[in-house]
Amino acid sequence: MVGAGGDAFRLDINALRALSVVAVVGYHFQISGFAGGFVGVDVFLVITGYLMTGKVLTDLTLGRFSFRDFSIMRIRRIYPALAVMTASSVVAGWFVTLPREYLKHLLQALSALTFVSNFAFDSDNGYFAMAAQTKPLLHTWSLSVEWQFYIWMPLVASLIWRFASGSKSKISTVMIALQVVAVLSLAWCLWETQSDAIGSSFFSLRARAWEPLAGGLIAAAEIRRRSNGASKIPWLETGIVATVGWALVAVCIVYPLPESRWPGVLTVLPILGAAMIVSARQWTGEASLLGMSAIQRLGDWSYSLYLWHWPIWVFALGWLSLRGYGVDATQKVLMVLASLALSIVSYRYVEQPIRMRRDFWTPRRLLTSSGAAFALLLGFIALASLTNGFPNRLPDYLLPAELARRTNTPRDECFRNANSTKQAAETYCSFGSAEVAGKPSVMLWGDSFANQYLEPISSAALANGIHGLIATQSACRPFLDDPVRNSADQQPCRDFNRSTLDYVLNHTEPSIVVVGGNWGNALEVSSLADRLLSSGKTVVLIMPLLNIGFDLPQRWIEKQVRVGGAIGEWRVDADPSLTMSGFRAEIAQDLHKHWDNPRLVMVDPQSVVCEQNQCFLVRNGQANFRDTAHISNVNAIQFRGLFDGAFRSALRAESKADKKLD
Repeated sequence: MVGAGGDAFRLDINALRALSVVAVVGYHFQISGFAGGFVGVDVFLVITGYLMTGKVLTDLTLGRFSFRDFSIMRIRRIYPALAVMTASSVVAGWFVTLPREYLKHLLQALSALTFVSNFAFDSDNGYFAMAAQTKPLLHTWSLSVEWQFYIWMPLVASLIWRFASGSKSKISTVMIALQVVAVLSLAWCLWETQSDAIGSSFFSLRARAWEPLAGGLIAAAEIRRRSNGASKIPWLETGIVATVGWALVAVCIVYPLPESRWPGVLTVLPILGAAMIVSARQWTGEASLLGMSAIQRLGDWSYSLYLWHWPIWVFALGWLSLRGYGVDATQKVLMVLASLALSIVSYRYVEQPIRMRRDFWTPRRLLTSSGAAFALLLGFIALASLTNGFPNRLPDYLLPAELARRTNTPRDECFRNANSTKQAAETYCSFGSAEVAGKPSVMLWGDSFANQYLEPISSAALANGIHGLIATQSACRPFLDDPVRNSADQQPCRDFNRSTLDYVLNHTEPSIVVVGGNWGNALEVSSLADRLLSSGKTVVLIMPLLNIGFDLPQRWIEKQVRVGGAIGEWRVDADPSLTMSGFRAEIAQDLHKHWDNPRLVMVDPQSVVCEQNQCFLVRNGQANFRDTAHISNVNAIQFRGLFDGAFRSALRAESKADKKLD
């Protein structure tokens, strides 16, 4: 691993790679002492920025830079090991993944091999996205960010180099351009992390470009200094600076940093630590601590270790879960050893031969082989799409569990994400009957716990001749916005609730408001109902259903695998934690003052899935829930009778109110 100016192999950087990958593996494997281990990825980005920017600027200075040669060099380094790992995950997924999830895994494999997986996982990062520990290729997002940096950085540097005059002036101009981009990227990162409810900045090159550029600017400064004939900077290239850098990175790895707001202002700390280590250039000799064979070998294997550790964790976790086992220290040790063994094999038989045997692995042969592997995967994905994920691979009795996981509801394009954007252009999409002047209409207002009933609500509205509007947003329960009480809620959610309330109160129709949500306290429910009722609206309140506490389809699969056959019915005791009886009682108590008000209509979904002190999680071979709490779309229509009755009651209340006005 040569330095920025093509100087001797940097043992300190290779050791930093070793620490980074150990941190990432420790964090992902949930090993004590690595609470902030995810910062290893940020440190990797500093290293790659330093090395690759240095390579590009050195070649430009010597007049030998070629974007084609640079790209081939990066393909040779990254693609073969990535392709082997990706193909292996596709094979492993064949045996353990449900059809729909397998098809999604194949598409993610395609995105990984085209270095756009950061976009793919960002789009699959919503409320109903699969859990991270079910995505074997999730870790490839960082490789995609890295590759995208390899595209624009050399293009910007080479274009500036072409049009600037004078070798020294060219380097300075490139540095200025990279500094501007780094500042803009950091500013974007800080702004987006605070304003983005979904967390897209985590996967975004725009929000992370400043990280590799931190290393890149160090490389550019070194090359400029050498071109000016200047010696090293005494105060910078010291053991004290290096020691502080190593300590800063180590503390970030150990300390439980807030990953949910990453990258953000605290990301400056590991980036600064890595930059100090790279700049100090200390302990680079083989006799130093960093030159120890074990550390250097880990640095050599770091790329392959990063590639293999995550799919091993995901597939092992799935295998253990199916058989009812947890993950203890022994199993974690075995997974670490398996990851290490596969990384050594990958390094020795994939990485090294392709990097070193250039007489055989010529650019043409390398590109042809990579293209052939990609074409095979593309053809396999096409077959998987035609067969809906090869469902015949698995026993038929497991397929209903997959069906239960479907999250699309009627007019799903109208369901806003957490940033309050949706696919449909209209402000509020319609459902039910056509709008008729003088007839009552309804608005469905709430989060996913309201939106999940859209099918039975739509059907009931159509049967009762009611026109409806959809006002639902992910992770945004309906509430009356209060600057103090709701200060912790996302701003897009607060804005959405304020605008929805304003619309309802400032229009005669909709006169009926159906509200449902994942409320945290009864006061939110009663205060919203009070406000709507006092404004002359009829309120259809959807009471909380069940809090299962585990992924029902997954647990159903596990139970069926263990017994080796179908389980067509699964009922559990209706205990207080499952039925949320205490919370439901608080809501009833707070709304007791409205019990004689016909404009308050209560809908209790528990009456459909629970009877005789027991609740059905699975009935008639179909799951009633698609995750830990949301109803399955397969059985959603069973709730239609509730909303039929609710709408009839609401229409009677509207009719009585009209007669009083007459």
